[in-house]
Amino acid sequence: MRSRDGDRRDNWLLIPRSDAESKKTRKGNAPALRTPLSRAAGESKGVRGTTVAGVAISNAARPIAAAPGAVKADLARYYEAVADWFMPQIANRPLALVKCPGGDFAHCFFQKHAGDPRRASGRRADDPPYMRLSTLRAAIEAVQNGAVEFHSWGVSFPNLDKPDRLILDLDPDADVTWARFREAADHVRALLDDLELAWFIKTTGGKGLHFVMPLTRRHDWSEVKGFAEALARRLTRQHPDLFIATASKAQRKGLVFVDWLRNTDGATAVAAYALRARADLPVSMPIDWRELAQDVRGAHFNWRNVPGILARRRTDPWATYEASRQRLTAAQRKALQD
Repeated sequence: MRSRDGDRRDNWLLIPRSDAESKKTRKGNAPALRTPLSRAAGESKGVRGTTVAGVAISNAARPIAAAPGAVKADLARYYEAVADWFMPQIANRPLALVKCPGGDFAHCFFQKHAGDPRRASGRRADDPPYMRLSTLRAAIEAVQNGAVEFHSWGVSFPNLDKPDRLILDLDPDADVTWARFREAADHVRALLDDLELAWFIKTTGGKGLHFVMPLTRRHDWSEVKGFAEALARRLTRQHPDLFIATASKAQRKGLVFVDWLRNTDGATAVAAYALRARADLPVSMPIDWRELAQDVRGAHFNWRNVPGILARRRTDPWATYEASRQRLTAAQRKALQD
């Protein structure tokens, strides 16, 4: 990347590997490659602006007010740098985007369909009721058009009536300390382990955590939603001084809301490795349980440090995700009612 004034060192930018190398490293190891670029990515003689993944980024140098030092092009470069991890999270799923025109995070909007939702003619009657971005170029085009966040449905193409994951979103009240929140996470882990459910965790880029359970594609939406609610209700019965399963903010003072409503048809959750349109551009980051030894909420993982963290990782904490797909059993349902 272009050097800063007085800086004679090469600046490094993480870029995606080839498909062949990606397949080799996907099983447990996921190192990234680093390549020095003598000019800003994609700049060529006679062409103004910056090109990322074949997409011309307009207003590339426009500052992102909420993230000092970041400009619009950095959003695109971030997604290009983490593409090997990020794209498998969104490529085969219906999506919704959080767009922030002009990089102003105070005026973002949620877009679930193709076209511009702010215009009456933005969506045609024959458009599908979802958005799909199956290539990195398509994702970067979305960033070029104002997207910051990528949220995915709990289902994959083509079986849109059969969810393939269950998410428990732990959303603590602002007064909940990290120690208290970590205690809540311990209780969730214990419950899922007792039920012999495989689970994975990631930060949300906000104040919460996601427990994600990969499922085989055999349950319908009502089954998955009902099971998620049963998990939430069980936690509130066992620990009423810590958990609440209702969305009422008035009743959540000092408690952790177990949001099970992410498991309804059409509901979304922020995708792993996606940026958040918040101060310092946090990242929703898959993590190992041991990383909860420190407070990992907010911008602990962010646009600056995540590419380097991924480059240094020798193992992927979600490496066994696909192999861990599971069904929800009658015995588990019964145990949740006891």
